Amino acid sequence: MIYRRKMMPYDMARSMGSLVDGLWPDNTEETDSQWAPAVDICEKGDSIRFNVELPGIPREDIDIEVSSGVLTIRGEKKMDEEQKGDTWHRREFRYGSFMRSFTLPSEMKADEADASFKDGVLSITIPKEEKALHRKIQIKG
Repeated sequence: MIYRRKMMPYDMARSMGSLVDGLWPDNTEETDSQWAPAVDICEKGDSIRFNVELPGIPREDIDIEVSSGVLTIRGEKKMDEEQKGDTWHRREFRYGSFMRSFTLPSEMKADEADASFKDGVLSITIPKEEKALHRKIQIKG
C-alpha cells in the first residue's frame, strides 16, 4: 500500500508558485531580446482600426508606413540607464526594437490613414474605398 500525504493549501500554492516562476526567465539577457507589442484589429463599416500597446515608448521612437499594401509599425523601447549603486532583483519588462507588419485588403485608402497616440496606445485608422463598402440595393419599380 502506498501512502500519499494530502496536499494542504500552502503546499499547493508553493507548488504552483514554482511552476509559475519557471514560465519567466530570471536571466535579463533573455528578456532583452526582440519583442512584439500586442495589437487589436477592429473592422468597422467604413474603416479598419489597429490599436497597438506601446507603454513607455515616446511617439518619436515609433515609425508607421504603408508600402505595397502592407502596414508596418516599427519602434524601440529603450531601457533606463542603470545608476551606480542600483541593485536589480528582477527585470521582466521587455526592451529593444520591434516590428509588426499586416497585409491590408486591396480596397483600403492607405493615403488617408490617420494615427493618434494616447496613454501608451497607438491607434491607426485606415478608411476603405467606397466601392468596398457594403450597402443595400433598393429594388425599383
